[in-house]
Amino acid sequence: MTWFFVPRILSAVFVVAILVVITRVLGPADFARYNLTMLLGTILFSFTFLWLVIAISRFHHAKEFEGTTIAMTLGAGAILSVMVLVVSVIASLILPGAWVDGLFYAAIFSVSLAMHEVGTTCLRLYHEGPKFAAVTLLRHALGVAFAIGLVLSGGGYKSAVIGMSLGAALTGAYALGIALKKSGIAWPQLSAIKTYLWFGFPLAVVASSSTFFAMSSQSLLAALAGLEVAGYFAAAQALATRTLGLLMSTIMRVVAPSVFEMQEKHGTASSNAYLERYFSFLMLVSIPLAAALICAPEVLASLLFEADFVENSSEYLRILTLGSFIFGLQGAYISFSFTRAKRTGLQLTITCCALIAHVILSYLIIELLGARGAALAFALSALLSFMAYQYFGRKIDPVTVPAPEIYKAIAGIVAFVPLGLVANSSSGLPVQLGLLTLAAVAMFATLVAVKQTAALVVVAKIRRGLNIGEFPSLK
Repeated sequence: MTWFFVPRILSAVFVVAILVVITRVLGPADFARYNLTMLLGTILFSFTFLWLVIAISRFHHAKEFEGTTIAMTLGAGAILSVMVLVVSVIASLILPGAWVDGLFYAAIFSVSLAMHEVGTTCLRLYHEGPKFAAVTLLRHALGVAFAIGLVLSGGGYKSAVIGMSLGAALTGAYALGIALKKSGIAWPQLSAIKTYLWFGFPLAVVASSSTFFAMSSQSLLAALAGLEVAGYFAAAQALATRTLGLLMSTIMRVVAPSVFEMQEKHGTASSNAYLERYFSFLMLVSIPLAAALICAPEVLASLLFEADFVENSSEYLRILTLGSFIFGLQGAYISFSFTRAKRTGLQLTITCCALIAHVILSYLIIELLGARGAALAFALSALLSFMAYQYFGRKIDPVTVPAPEIYKAIAGIVAFVPLGLVANSSSGLPVQLGLLTLAAVAMFATLVAVKQTAALVVVAKIRRGLNIGEFPSLK
């Protein structure tokens, strides 16, 4: 599984690199416009295509569809792509206002993203590891290259959106070509599409909840405080969500097909055991990053951003990281209560209520505290949403959070914090990075000492010479 796990992690690293580049070629106001357009495109993708991606993962092994899931979802995706592009063109011709231009470019990005996500999901299920890795990594490499070239040619933030869309579309076309050779394409049967939509659409909206929350925060800030302030906030929020949140959701997407396969073939008990082991690896990967962002936000911001972004963005980073971690834990682990029980409608209801609460909280707290209130509202909304997930999830299909793993993770955090805080107050980037490295080593050593499951597996893998034939997390 290493072919599927490592490229996703590296892809998350590339996303951070793209953030660094885009903030440098665009000013804060244009970066706010770019980020809002990309968020809108992601939301369009969530409403129109993401349910297909989810259906492929969930029903590919289901006996009731006899191996036709991929062929039918490819057919449905082709129809939806034409519809989205046609509607966006008509809207741009009929409706007035600059926001319509943003909608058109967002639609282009949503279709391109759909090509990539559907294609890579098919490669994952067909066990095309090397091709999956190439497509996943090349998407961002090509996208940022196109984006930089177009922006430097004078295209502005829209050119950056087009560039990123090209990276997704080109790599997605290659992956879809492989899927078509293996599965073909079929006219979607109404009964199957109804099943896919009923299960996948609520989950698609839920899976993109962090995007909805981010867009609402940034839109309110842009309206109440101006685009420049929204741009600085967006940089901090993107750093938190596209590192920590994206990392956790990426790991979840890698293991989700196996979770469902075990449930279908071996029952809930096997699926639970798999999930508990996965939770340990989720903590091992996410906790060091969260601790670094919370303890030393200025160090990481200085490493990634220019001086004006550092000065105006780092103040939001601690609270936004906490909110992103809570959302990440909710989406990457607790959400399996709803997906295994096929109660995604309830999951959608909870998410919609949480989003409404977030908009109200954001407006009130921004009016009271200014721009910093947006970060606080984000964290509070994450906590409220997490509590609701826990409460209702336990009632329908309990997914146990292993208490020993929580205690061991806390021990690792305690080992990290002193050196992390010293790094944030130190001067000189080499010294700061050295202290953060020592903090990470101290955390890992502590996790090994307290016999944290994932840390012990990693040590065993290292001793065996890093055999890359299997992803170590679940073996």
